[in-house]
Amino acid sequence: MKLLKKKLIEPSFGNLPTELLVEIFKFLPISDRNAASYTCWKWYEASKYLGFAKQMCLHLIGVEFDDSKPPIADLLLSPHVFPVLKLTRVRLQQSVYSQFWADFGPSISEITFEKCMVWRERIISVFKHMKNLRTARFVECDLLRDDLFKNWKFFENGLLNIHFLSVTSLSLAKNNFTELQFSAIVEMMPNLTEVDLSNCFSYIDSASKAQMLNCVSTFILERQFLLKCLNLSGIAVDDLFLRKMIEAHQLFLESLSLTYLEKMPLRNPAIVSLLRQQTEMRTLDLSQSVGITDYCLDQIVKHMTKLTNLNLSGCWGVGDYGVTQIFRLKDLEKLDLSKCRITKKGILEGAALCNRKIMKEFLLEQIDTLDDDCIVKIGANFTNLTVLNIGGSSSCMTDWSAQYIFCNLTCLVDMNVERSTKITDAGFTGIDLPQKTFAIWDIEETFSIDRLKKLRILKVSGCYKITDFSLRYAFRFMELKELSISRCPQISKPGIEKLVTSCPALEFLDLSECPNINDYCVELIAMHLKRLSTLKLTNCVLVTEVGLGFLSQHCQNLKYLYVRGCFKLPSDIMERLSNITTLRQVYKS
Repeated sequence: MKLLKKKLIEPSFGNLPTELLVEIFKFLPISDRNAASYTCWKWYEASKYLGFAKQMCLHLIGVEFDDSKPPIADLLLSPHVFPVLKLTRVRLQQSVYSQFWADFGPSISEITFEKCMVWRERIISVFKHMKNLRTARFVECDLLRDDLFKNWKFFENGLLNIHFLSVTSLSLAKNNFTELQFSAIVEMMPNLTEVDLSNCFSYIDSASKAQMLNCVSTFILERQFLLKCLNLSGIAVDDLFLRKMIEAHQLFLESLSLTYLEKMPLRNPAIVSLLRQQTEMRTLDLSQSVGITDYCLDQIVKHMTKLTNLNLSGCWGVGDYGVTQIFRLKDLEKLDLSKCRITKKGILEGAALCNRKIMKEFLLEQIDTLDDDCIVKIGANFTNLTVLNIGGSSSCMTDWSAQYIFCNLTCLVDMNVERSTKITDAGFTGIDLPQKTFAIWDIEETFSIDRLKKLRILKVSGCYKITDFSLRYAFRFMELKELSISRCPQISKPGIEKLVTSCPALEFLDLSECPNINDYCVELIAMHLKRLSTLKLTNCVLVTEVGLGFLSQHCQNLKYLYVRGCFKLPSDIMERLSNITTLRQVYKS
């Protein structure tokens, strides 16, 4: 009996087969899997399984590609591969050879250059090592001199004859380039199925922009048989451009993002013809398209029957009738109506039409016309929601309606109720509610927010009636990763004492403009929240250099620190935190 008891008390998890560990780790999010890898050598090896490596991103910021200097020298000694690579503010010089690309290039399937200084010949030579490259991104690379696009010499060294057949996804987001530059880069990638040109052409004149849009439309016509995903968000497209798009009769997109700002013509509007033509659409992003009307939504419902994701954020021309029709889409899983000028009528009527089990994400940020009835209807009808965003809708959420959310939406992973100024401790905890949520005969029941066991992201900033009482008795989330609780003046030391032990997995914590946060609170945070990577203490005026000492001593995973408005802090903050090797940026006044 003693021997049996000992085995039950001290199981040897370190001796589990690697195959079994890998299967267990598949259920963990990336941050939890990384934390588990420090347990022992065997768990570390299991965490480096190739399938997990594809979910990780090696992000190099401001480094010099020199094989004799870290971090490149250290990476060359690594036995692991890095399928996803991101380079930010990295300069790839033409004359400097790096063994890194020869060693790791064949395993790279996705690479991103962000604000990088790279020579065109160098990027060609780098890509030659990436035989399995699928996704290439060049983001904001034209803001620096000698970058990818400026001064490109197209006809030297036979560059136009080089093709990268494996690349299927290309992003040129936030760039300004010429027609010749665009044609050259897409010619090198003949098998593209996904193209992202979001927020391009921001700093060019209207004539040049029209010329570039004509170039893009020509590209769409030429590649209409291959293209499946097209992102043109942030570029104001006109009816002329859309009319050229609909000439591509063999273009059947699965994902489309565009910004339509014009008033829809009365006769044969091109936007309507495009919506009717794209019958295979799964994801449609029309955010900030003020030209979209209820009639457009009617066409979407009739012709895009396979739609699963619809983004109408900032579409001011959309009304209650159009919103009601949207809910007729039987496969719709994600709907974003943030900043739309609608009332609760469209949601109340539409909720009765949709498949209640299908909807997973519902975003209603900054819609002040919603009220208690609407929130209760959402809580009662969309019971499988994983994301709910009603932030900025100050009047819609009360203690009573919050109870229906906590009771029914137990699958929530991400909840945003920022600036819900009517919620109090009673709503968050279910304690001392003047009106019970459910009361039948002598049975009364209320619900606490900690009923939402699956929460990973919680935003309650600006809910200024919340106090330490809620943090002590309701905020118990063992797996919560991100908590925003800024602009809550009644949060102080007793609440932080309980929070850091009840939410030990926090990686992001925002306590900005909480006037009672002091050095002792910072000490509690640094000692208990071992995974914390981002800490916001903006305008926390009681924090001094003593608090910095606690961070330097205990908070060894910190990457970003926000201390603007903390006037008691010294000017040499970076030097005082120099022993935190992970620290990337300190945002100070």
